[in-house]
Amino acid sequence: MTQADKGTRAGNFIIDSIIVIIIIVLVALSISLFYPGISDGNSPAFELLASITYFSYYFFWEHFFSKTPGKMLTQTFVVDRNGNKPGVLNLLARTLVRLIPIEGISFLFGHLGLHDLVSGTRVVKNDSQKKQQTEQ
Repeated sequence: MTQADKGTRAGNFIIDSIIVIIIIVLVALSISLFYPGISDGNSPAFELLASITYFSYYFFWEHFFSKTPGKMLTQTFVVDRNGNKPGVLNLLARTLVRLIPIEGISFLFGHLGLHDLVSGTRVVKNDSQKKQQTEQ
């Protein structure tokens, strides 16, 4: 398995961020029908909603599929240090660390992001397609 490069990881981040923002806006608009204060982007309720949505998005996709929609498009997925599907605790740690505001720039200081280091996970390329092409 080949580790995904920084450009691919940035692509994953951008794609997933766009999707998460759309989900947050749709959920906030739906909830604002019953609780108008949540539509104020500066309210603590909105910030809590955004954090819960962000956490849920990453945890759901990486727990059930080992990849988010962004990773699906770039043909990458999450593994633990041994190349296996990460356990629930690994994914909880990975997703919680993502909530740290400066975590997104942690890639500037090394090959792995802080969420990779803390959780013992890696994002790797799906090499199975390359194997199939070379076997033919």
